[in-house]
Amino acid sequence: MRVKCIAINGQGLNKFTLNNLGDAVKSEYPLKKNVVYTIYGQHIYKNVLSYLIIGTYESLPSWYPAELFEVVDYQVYLEWYYSYEPSSVISALWGYKEMVLTENHHDDLIERTDEAIEVFLKRKKEIDEFIEYT
Repeated sequence: MRVKCIAINGQGLNKFTLNNLGDAVKSEYPLKKNVVYTIYGQHIYKNVLSYLIIGTYESLPSWYPAELFEVVDYQVYLEWYYSYEPSSVISALWGYKEMVLTENHHDDLIERTDEAIEVFLKRKKEIDEFIEYT
């Protein structure tokens, strides 16, 4: 799945999203407007859909609210997994196998542990190759 950035700050988010994520209208994201990004995962955190993306000014992925983007390629990676836990702060999670099935991988990726980064980079390569050939 690929998305085009349509907003780079909190002005592109509704009040619900700003409140739930603790962001402000003045929040700036390391993204560029009109640039197309690959989605490496999705989650619903505090009732807000976010995408796992490597921003323009980043070398590792971060989670960004979906409202900052519009979908331009609707096809998801063939080997994505899904988890739904309505009582959890992360109620839904889509992504590569380890993202969904390995306990703590989601958190370890946010914390930038070496093992989580290594797994992410391996899966990123596979996803990028899939997108290139479809």
